[in-house]
Amino acid sequence: MIGPLLQKCHDYVSDEIVETAENMRSCSLNDEEFIQALKKNEITEQYSLDEIAKRIVSKYCKVQQVWDKLLPKLKSKYKLGIINNGTAITISHFKEKNKSNEFFTTFINSSEVNIEKPNSRIYILTAEQMKLKPEECVFIDDTEKNVLGANNVGMKGLLFTNYQNLLIDLKALNI
Repeated sequence: MIGPLLQKCHDYVSDEIVETAENMRSCSLNDEEFIQALKKNEITEQYSLDEIAKRIVSKYCKVQQVWDKLLPKLKSKYKLGIINNGTAITISHFKEKNKSNEFFTTFINSSEVNIEKPNSRIYILTAEQMKLKPEECVFIDDTEKNVLGANNVGMKGLLFTNYQNLLIDLKALNI
């Protein structure tokens, strides 16, 4: 699981290029470092950055209940945003594949702002871009340290474990 929005596709067949690229990204704070690592590893001699990005995005599928049931309800009442710790080279493919612009007005990518979750600045930046105070925000993530980072700036952080528990947690907040 990579978050409340996406999960590894059930039919995903391990792809050495994707696994190598994701490992390299986890060791890089920004895309410049990431791209240099890809070049050093000679991956970009075989595959364009666009092809690598498409392969990474193809690994992940929507958490269908969240996209089909929850997001439409939330969108009717709330502003929705994404904080992503991934590489910016995948954003356009992610948005195209998942039609995320239908739900999300704000998309913060860590490599574009050089800040990663759980750094408090990324949560504050997101709230500012959404024209909200952190106390007015609910942050949902599947990683406890990221939830704690949101809590530390005054957001209501919820740890995503599964769809049913998320509904219970949201109901407890009267959402």
